[in-house]
Amino acid sequence: MSGKDFWIDFIRTYFMIVTLITIVMCIVGKVVMPEQTFGYEAFTAPLIDGFVGTVPNFVLYSKRELRVKELLVRKVAQLILIEAAVLFLSLYGADQSWREPRIVGILIGSVFTVYMVGTLISWIVDLLSAKSLTKELQEFQRANEG
Repeated sequence: MSGKDFWIDFIRTYFMIVTLITIVMCIVGKVVMPEQTFGYEAFTAPLIDGFVGTVPNFVLYSKRELRVKELLVRKVAQLILIEAAVLFLSLYGADQSWREPRIVGILIGSVFTVYMVGTLISWIVDLLSAKSLTKELQEFQRANEG
């Protein structure tokens, strides 16, 4: 992957993660703490969490095509880094109610869900792009045969 492609993917992933985090925060917040309200500063949380969740993409960067096993190992390392970073960011300096096992479990599960949905969306986009390129290549080859 070239440096330019990496940064394009980084930006696309960032905005996808911010959107998914916002959705999860809304759903989990309504279920777990429906009485809680926030000020305008709460709008920055998905932006910061999105950045923290996107930085571990550097684990996936490689100038050569990764083998499937290498990619899987790097994806697991990426998930572990994201979980650790988000837990640290969320729990550092937080009051005791945020450190309850139930809340920590929900946080870990939410990060995992966002990671899996984000990975699935990226995979679908890449698959559709590959199919489109294959179709265009086949059409190009047919046009040049005759």
